[in-house]
Amino acid sequence: MLGILVYTTCTFFMKYQEFNFVTYHPELEFPAVTLCNLEAFDKNKFNKSDMDNFNKSDPRVLEYIEQLRNASFDVSDSKWQDLRPNETEISKLGFESDDIIRFGLLHNPKQIPLRSKFSVTYRKPLEKCFTFNGRYLKKTYDHKPLKFQANSDMYLYLDTNKDRYAFHTNSFGVRVVLHQPDEPLHARIPSTILTPGYKHKITISEKRYKYLTSPYNSYQNQECVEVEKPKQGSGEYRSPYSYGGCILKCLTNRTQSLCGCIIESLLHDNASVFCTVAKRHSCALDIWRSFYVSPTSEFCDCKRPCFETKYNYDLSSLPLTSNLALLTSGSDFYLRISYKDTMVATVKHEPELNFGDIISHLGGYMGFCLGASVLTLMELAEAVLKSFGAIRPHRRCTVNSAQIPQPNPGEKHEIDNN
Repeated sequence: MLGILVYTTCTFFMKYQEFNFVTYHPELEFPAVTLCNLEAFDKNKFNKSDMDNFNKSDPRVLEYIEQLRNASFDVSDSKWQDLRPNETEISKLGFESDDIIRFGLLHNPKQIPLRSKFSVTYRKPLEKCFTFNGRYLKKTYDHKPLKFQANSDMYLYLDTNKDRYAFHTNSFGVRVVLHQPDEPLHARIPSTILTPGYKHKITISEKRYKYLTSPYNSYQNQECVEVEKPKQGSGEYRSPYSYGGCILKCLTNRTQSLCGCIIESLLHDNASVFCTVAKRHSCALDIWRSFYVSPTSEFCDCKRPCFETKYNYDLSSLPLTSNLALLTSGSDFYLRISYKDTMVATVKHEPELNFGDIISHLGGYMGFCLGASVLTLMELAEAVLKSFGAIRPHRRCTVNSAQIPQPNPGEKHEIDNN
């Protein structure tokens, strides 16, 4: 009982000092920033007269993508039977990071050039993107997470190269995706599209969610997974569990088991076998489309982590001035990314009653019942004692009256006058 009392007291004291609203942090981890041109393929790479570019790619892969984008592709054609478009060949036909990112600088508080720090990723099949500060696909690490202060900024000068779009699109611009560094890029992450001719500013605010696991299952009545924080330092890097990582592994394993191969937007390494064109269209792409059409729970049994960080951001845009617009090609724009402030809003799900509350309530009820029981017993004992006290004088009077002889009416009694 003493241990329970101490535990309950400590729990209440901790709750008294706790506040789950908005907390200030001197610095916050910067999210991963992914840039995807709305047209991933460069027209210059499809120019057969430019032998310097043309010889760098497999002509059949080039023809395959060209027919696919022009809606003239026939999967039953025999020339596609042994063609396996891999990630390297597809990437050669797309824009390079230097084509999109003309200039990049990070003020934190030192100035760090960013142009060479973007890596190739894929949001979905054939959609080549470039990611900064992504750790999911890294095998080793020798740095701490990138932290941002309130006065830190990321400056980018981007070019859509709309005159070099290989195929017709309804619009031109760059898709910007902000996500957790330990979570892989996938098509379900919210994004925004920025258009040329403007100065865009994105201010980020961080929001953290803490869900309850079984038996509460406070996230859409689904069980969540407790996740350990990633270790800092150097050595082998293993990214912590994430919902996006689970989905990507599920898609990779399902495609590998059903099709016997993979495509560029899935997990792969040097030993991976890429799908032939026939398998790609009859199996792998069908699995990908089925995942985004059908509910996730029916396709992959992936659970949300019990702790999630999400980013809300505000976008403001100003048109470039006439003087500055003359210096640009009409397909470029400026982007500035910073934290709105270093305040973090926390949404923490809590049960209606925890262990300490239950113990305190039960203790209160038990004390009340026990007190009522003792009072009742005392009243009963008092009533019994009073009853015994009333019975004993009555019995004494009855015994004394029985010892006095009763007069006989037939006898004469002398009266003593003395």
